[in-house]
Amino acid sequence: MKKASEDIKIIREMRVSAVQAKKARKRANPDRQYGDGVYERFRTHASEIVDLFALFVEQEMKVAPKGGAGCRVQEKDINASFGKFYHAIREFMDGEKNEQ
Repeated sequence: MKKASEDIKIIREMRVSAVQAKKARKRANPDRQYGDGVYERFRTHASEIVDLFALFVEQEMKVAPKGGAGCRVQEKDINASFGKFYHAIREFMDGEKNEQ
């Protein structure tokens, strides 16, 4: 079985548009300035997070694809996966903030 990091290397396509990335950066802090070349790096990493979430959803599925009842991803699966994913990221961010 491949590791998630190996799957990420295979995908490596932009999932986040330049407009979406710009809006996200502005929502975080409209006064923050970014250095040369950083916009594209931000977009690349944001796209990788989208791909990582897709892999997480897949890992959370209990039934294999084409495995019969319960194999199709439903809204409840996305919501449950997002809750875990978001909670883990927030815990990490809060821990980093508290260490500073």
